[in-house]
Amino acid sequence: MRAVRAGELQPGTMHSVVEISSRLGVSRTPVREALLRMASNGMVRFERSRGVRILEVSTRDIEEIYSLRMMLEVPSAYRAAELLTDELLGPIEEAFGRMQDAAKAGDESDFQAADVDFHAAILNVAGNRRVTEVAANTRIQMMDRGLSTTATRTLADILLVHERILDALRARDPQASAARMRDHLVETVGLLLTQSTGDEASVDAYTPPPLPV
Repeated sequence: MRAVRAGELQPGTMHSVVEISSRLGVSRTPVREALLRMASNGMVRFERSRGVRILEVSTRDIEEIYSLRMMLEVPSAYRAAELLTDELLGPIEEAFGRMQDAAKAGDESDFQAADVDFHAAILNVAGNRRVTEVAANTRIQMMDRGLSTTATRTLADILLVHERILDALRARDPQASAARMRDHLVETVGLLLTQSTGDEASVDAYTPPPLPV
């Protein structure tokens, strides 16, 4: 839900479906459906006779989400580099171009949408439909939780990391593509853990999955 992503509904606060629907200007049904989905993902908790409590994002949530992303997206980058043709590269290039435009405009929303498409395009080339579906759901959970590193790095910084991934894919280099994807995800989870705890030691305690061989 956008209100949670934008920080309008702060962790620890209580709200009613009526209040949220009124604030967002939408009917109660889609709000209730969104909250049920968020409850299944551990983002909110329904409390009888009180309403809905917005839950904190824990370091465990962050670690689990990014461990899963690495298990899915790093091997997929490797496989995509093996299978890439100029035609299959097109959607990846197109998404990166939109990331460039959004970064220049300072439009974080458009940038995030293009970022999602960039990763999805790589997964699509790798060709495992189930992996693509699980990865997409993982990205939705991440976005629903409002997980973002734009408070600690610029859109240009994030763009550069993706350009390195794209360069490795253009070179049709599976090992480099997997390594650049892993570098990107390790850096991102490190920043998120530091933002969440204010303690860089928590980053040192995190062990990412190994590269494919």
